[in-house]
Amino acid sequence: MHFNLEKIQEPLLKVSAWVEKNTILQAIKNAFVRTIPFTVVGSFSNLIKMELDALIKAKNIHNVILTSISDLFGYIGTATLGIVALIVVFSSAYSYAMELKKDEKNKGLNPIIATLLAFAAYFVMIPNNVNFLDGKAKIVEGFSTSFFSYEGMFTALIVGMLAVSLFARFARSKFTIKMPGNVPQNVFDSFFSLIPISEVLIIFGVVRILIQSLGYVSLVQMIADIVISPMLSVGVGLPAIIIVILLEQILWFLGLHGFNIVWGVISAFWLPLFLKNVAKFAETQSFADISISPNTMTNVYAMIGGSGATFGLIIAMLIFTNKGEKEREVAKLGFIPSCFGINEPVIFGLPIVLNPLMFIPWIVVPVTNAIIAYVVTSIGWVVPLVVLNSGNEPIFISTWVLGAFHLSPVVLTAVLVVLDTALYAPFVIINQRHERAEAKKMEPNTITE
Repeated sequence: MHFNLEKIQEPLLKVSAWVEKNTILQAIKNAFVRTIPFTVVGSFSNLIKMELDALIKAKNIHNVILTSISDLFGYIGTATLGIVALIVVFSSAYSYAMELKKDEKNKGLNPIIATLLAFAAYFVMIPNNVNFLDGKAKIVEGFSTSFFSYEGMFTALIVGMLAVSLFARFARSKFTIKMPGNVPQNVFDSFFSLIPISEVLIIFGVVRILIQSLGYVSLVQMIADIVISPMLSVGVGLPAIIIVILLEQILWFLGLHGFNIVWGVISAFWLPLFLKNVAKFAETQSFADISISPNTMTNVYAMIGGSGATFGLIIAMLIFTNKGEKEREVAKLGFIPSCFGINEPVIFGLPIVLNPLMFIPWIVVPVTNAIIAYVVTSIGWVVPLVVLNSGNEPIFISTWVLGAFHLSPVVLTAVLVVLDTALYAPFVIINQRHERAEAKKMEPNTITE
């Protein structure tokens, strides 16, 4: 049967054109693209640290140099992924300020001041008590690092964008301090911004007080309790697995770390079942009466190469893109990290974030993987995953170890990679047609004699 790309290409390109014209969506996309180097460096640093720590513990090594190297990569991880929410505040605020400044009515907007304001507004919104989760504990002034990492990304994005939007609006009002024309520009901007900055910070402070009056310690907790937790209280079967995957993928598509946000809640339901299976297999060395662990279906088979099963996408890009094209370079850059489940170069580099052309496979591929893996494991064609490993091994080695060194999980993984490549291929082709058409439009007209 002939697969007609034209039928799905036109509506997807229309949506893509709308996204490209939307100021807010473009600002979000640009903001997360700027986080790529930090997330990649941080991911590799954490990977190296975890492997070194596992080696030190397994071999009972007491070596100052090896321990110092592990500490070094730990420091780097903390300074990148550990503060990724703060990076998002700066990046989203600056991106949106630059987008707004393109409008003539915002020509006086200072992007640097707007960005610094967003940073200050973020700290207004988070608890300044390290023990904020325990209402009876002694107050220890400071900020919990959880608000600096992935847990705070959603709040960071909202605050960053909203603070700049409010600042731009107040800066256009008549209630600003006017300075003589001969005043240096940096001095003029500082005094001009005094009242708008005050207004924005007061608004965020009032919002925080209102959130606390509702019984929530932070905006992060309110969103988790009201939106995420009810959606994740769905059990451990295949429907629950699909719901969790969909939520993860949608969050990722919006630029948020879907796994970290969702797994922080769902692990309380799913991890005990997996650990029970691990203990049972360790005791009996038998797969009999071993139930399917939903976390392995979700994190291993559904997400081969990282969220969205992007290992197949990378292979598709290597096959269907030409030498020198941006997408091919992204695929080459992301291939090795993807073997270890690190796929930020692809998510933000292609990009997948807010890219309507890739939304369909981004959702369909991991769900398809999970359904197939669940079915073949249920009927006994593939053994359950029953070994607690470090989670940092390359793709096929990881499934081999998780499956107690049986080959059936490895074969299943290989089959899924081939399927993922085939599912992503049409959309890679559409994306390339679009990119090549846009590049052709940008080429200067040449006159031939």
